[in-house]
Amino acid sequence: MEKIKNIILKYKTYIICLIIIILSIISIIFQNIDRKNLEEVNKKENTENGEIAVYITGAVKNPGVYYIKENSRLSHLLDICGGILENADINKLNLAQKLVDSDKITVPTKQEKEENEDENEDEKININTASKEELMTLDGIGESTASKIIEYRKTSEFIEIEDIMNVSGIGEAKFNNIKDNITV
Repeated sequence: MEKIKNIILKYKTYIICLIIIILSIISIIFQNIDRKNLEEVNKKENTENGEIAVYITGAVKNPGVYYIKENSRLSHLLDICGGILENADINKLNLAQKLVDSDKITVPTKQEKEENEDENEDEKININTASKEELMTLDGIGESTASKIIEYRKTSEFIEIEDIMNVSGIGEAKFNNIKDNITV
């Protein structure tokens, strides 16, 4: 008995550390089990009543979280939330889209659409005025092709973006890669 006491006193720190590690492992295991059980309960709640939660915001009359039947379409959600506002731009939305739990739908306004178009136009590279470095930021345009573009515009102006295909080394494939990023 005395030997056991001496061993315990000698290795007291190690024994305490070992007990703490074992308790930590047991705690982590129980937390994971609780988390999995909670996830199962949440899944059952949603599937038992056949409803999903969807958040709609933007240019709608009554934005918020709505509980709707599974496999409902966006057009149905728009009806439930009171419809769209006069300044809504629904052309970018797929009204036939099936909604899933935790979707967030933002209905843009026409003003936002115009602002985005203006921003996108500002981001485009003007092939009539761009520097060599700016041209080289375009997909597939290296130093050599950028120099060719600059040489070409010394004698001819690009009237349409398609005119860039007149530059040696820029065919239809390369044009298709850059056409959304250039302007005249």
